[in-house]
Amino acid sequence: MRLAILAALALSACAGYTPGNEQFTYDGGPSATADAGRDAGTDAGTDGGTDAGQDGGCTALSLNTTSIFDDCFLHIAATGSVSVDPSNCIANINTGTGYFCTGRAAGPHDAFDGGCSNFACISSSLPGTILCVTGATTSCSIIVDGGP
Repeated sequence: MRLAILAALALSACAGYTPGNEQFTYDGGPSATADAGRDAGTDAGTDGGTDAGQDGGCTALSLNTTSIFDDCFLHIAATGSVSVDPSNCIANINTGTGYFCTGRAAGPHDAFDGGCSNFACISSSLPGTILCVTGATTSCSIIVDGGP
């Protein structure tokens, strides 16, 4: 008797289910095709338009007498000069201690990428702090104050 009841329960439990070959969309409902993008909406539109144009270049800069702290070569404060030529974005820095930096300036704040003596150096702006790589794990800085 118990065996007959268990068999009847097992058959009735399976009566309401599908055979397992039904296709479903992402949201759980059945579909006739396997297109996952059916309810994705319309396209976002046309291209955003034309390119913004050429690189922003650099900003002209001429500081003939500016305070510079040279912590790379002589570790002293001096009066030096900084210039950025906007026609080619070349930056020239005289540390006032007998050492020079040259490189390229970029953007409205004249970010610097170049060298000072034999060190590779960068700065997020001129005037600003120039960081130079002096070894595998060492560096030094040259601070261009921007004022007399």
